[in-house]
Amino acid sequence: MAASQKQHDSVLQAALAAVARGWSVFPVQVREKRAKAPHWCLVDTGHSKTDDGKTRPSWAGLQRTAPTPDQLRTWYANEEDKGLAVVTGAVSGLVILDFDGVAGEQLRQRLGIPIHVRTRSGGAHVYCEHPGWKVATLNSKATRELGRQWPGLDIRADGGYAVMPPTEMDTGSYHWEVDPQQLELLSLFTLPTDLRDFLGLSQPPQVIKPAPRSVPSSASRRTYDERTLAEVLIRRALEKVEDGEGRNNAGAWLAAQLRDNGYSQQEAGHHMENYAMQCPLTDAHGQHDPYTAAEARKTVTSIFSRPPREPWSGERGNRETPRPVQSSSVRVDQDEELLALPAEMRGPVVVAGEQAFRAVEGALKLPSAANAEVRSALTAEELRNLVQSERVVYVLTPTQAVARALDACGVEWYALPAMPLEATPEELLAALQDAMTDALPIGGNMAFLEEELLKIAEARLRRGGNTYPTGLSEFDEAVGGGFYDGLHVLGGVTGGGKTALALAIAQHNAEQGRPILYVTYEQSRYELWGRVISAKVGVGLRQLRTGGTVESPVATQLRENPAYQELTRRVGPYLSVAEGNGVDGGAWGVDRIAAQVKRLKSAYGVSPLVILDYLQRMPAGEVKDRRHQIDEVVMALQVRLGRELNTPILLISSVGRGNYGELLTAPLEARLSVFKESGGVEYTAYTASLLYPLGANDAQSLNLEPAPAPGSSRAALRGLWKYLVLDLVKNREGEAPRQWVVKWYPVRGIFELVQSVDTDALESSTNGRRGGRI
Repeated sequence: MAASQKQHDSVLQAALAAVARGWSVFPVQVREKRAKAPHWCLVDTGHSKTDDGKTRPSWAGLQRTAPTPDQLRTWYANEEDKGLAVVTGAVSGLVILDFDGVAGEQLRQRLGIPIHVRTRSGGAHVYCEHPGWKVATLNSKATRELGRQWPGLDIRADGGYAVMPPTEMDTGSYHWEVDPQQLELLSLFTLPTDLRDFLGLSQPPQVIKPAPRSVPSSASRRTYDERTLAEVLIRRALEKVEDGEGRNNAGAWLAAQLRDNGYSQQEAGHHMENYAMQCPLTDAHGQHDPYTAAEARKTVTSIFSRPPREPWSGERGNRETPRPVQSSSVRVDQDEELLALPAEMRGPVVVAGEQAFRAVEGALKLPSAANAEVRSALTAEELRNLVQSERVVYVLTPTQAVARALDACGVEWYALPAMPLEATPEELLAALQDAMTDALPIGGNMAFLEEELLKIAEARLRRGGNTYPTGLSEFDEAVGGGFYDGLHVLGGVTGGGKTALALAIAQHNAEQGRPILYVTYEQSRYELWGRVISAKVGVGLRQLRTGGTVESPVATQLRENPAYQELTRRVGPYLSVAEGNGVDGGAWGVDRIAAQVKRLKSAYGVSPLVILDYLQRMPAGEVKDRRHQIDEVVMALQVRLGRELNTPILLISSVGRGNYGELLTAPLEARLSVFKESGGVEYTAYTASLLYPLGANDAQSLNLEPAPAPGSSRAALRGLWKYLVLDLVKNREGEAPRQWVVKWYPVRGIFELVQSVDTDALESSTNGRRGGRI
């Protein structure tokens, strides 16, 4: 098969896979002059428009409805010079962040956001979840404030599209940096709050509330009861836009119809702003050019300066139902699709679910039900109608997924408790009405403060606080009591003591009854426990490695050793060591760690401290650049474990070797730079610490006693130890940088905090305070 034919087949297969995922896609041209423009083959399936008397391809309909597999096969049947683009926005449930150029890449790294697609120019596309409301497509070159605050960033959302792999242009190709079959859309909560707010991703835009209906003026030919509903007229105007008539022409038609149907100029202004909010964000040529509320109001002023005419009566009758727009398959629950709510209804809606539907329906048929109606489920289109008509929704025992879906749509909704479904319709209606009345007063966070917060505080007290301390008192105080929910990084070179410190922290917490999940990617479980046993029990590492001798087997020594029995009882139940390299059945990636965290949380009632040793050996997706793999892992740990499961993570990282004798007094930027070989951990982590040797000159300047030489009598009496520096270079919720001198006793596995370091006073040899020991 020719190379070009292989490319052709792969694009078709990618298109079919994208549609199966629920995305809307279409073919684009790949030749430089027309690169990225919709391909002419769209015309073959009726996706076209007339422009200056010429028929041209159009992707407007694909912003509402995804293509069928047969349409895809038609588009990719004969020609091979085609790429693939995905339509962003609600139709695909997708928002794409486009980081372009050097500035864009620097911004992405600063934000700590992973890469999903590399573009032909070397930029990055990040696939994010769609919030459920209309989000504007913005270009940093055209939107001055976006370019100023976040240079190199564009957003492709409603009214936009983005070229996707495996498209090959004349000037380069698009390729996945992750396995597309395993792609998880980035949560919007991963983005900084100010960026979410600017892009319109934090909360739905304010819905324009219709003005109170007024009695038509004497100049109107229609009475209040005769005039066509504004919702019908707006839908008809949007259909005109979809059919290629243009937003300005359709807007002028709408304004005239509002005038001719007896709406006041103030009412018409509100409805025209609502129309502007729903218009496509691109013009007839596909360029980003929003139809603004100011343009809508100007049109109203112009139209209302002329006398009214006979209004449009509608091809399907004056009270026609708007042509339905196909909604996505995402629903409040999994019940069958339902018809859209009648526009005339204004009473509350009760979402009861399939099991309670019949009983609630019977209760709401009673005359005293006050026009309330019941639904077993709500489609996305129904929710949009409810928002526009300002109707109230009540939900019986909503799940978290239902609550998120309703909140994302901006509907006014309230939770109801379980109902006595076996009661008579009259009794059930009374219970419903009482519950609906009780649900209405929100009362701020009073209920949370009165009950839930106090319960959370008591639970945290029972588990020893919301942190996992290290046992080094001053360090714990600096980071707020210990490692809290989220990502924390400890960096150092091989053999520099970072694994020993991680083990000491694990033992310290396990001895206090706090669960630990220690995943080791380099050593076996036997080797890691061997280090603990050697330090705590006194059996040498060499004996443990060899199993001892025939005359003195290690197993026998341990069975008879009280210290080993104590270690088994006190530490064993709480410290779980797993071999992350897959020796014990599959590599330990983020998914498997998350599953084990859930199991431990169920068993102990609290999320464990997860220690991962070490970052560079963790399994990652199939991407070419190892640094990008690390970025993906770090972000997944922060989001999946830290935020979603409220789990503290201590991530051990191997960092670049440097002149550690000079790091103590080096600028903060120089100390942070040693993490650069580890990807974006220094941007993502809540705290970042380094462990490195203390230089001899610095030890002397700090008036520290010399470390004992190996084999000396002092070493024999007091044990062999080394001076290290524990350097807190990042602390999101406290003071940084902070540095401490610690003694490390390698044989005993003990770390002793000697003193804090005032680098400005090193020359004056100021002694620090004494600290704790682990």
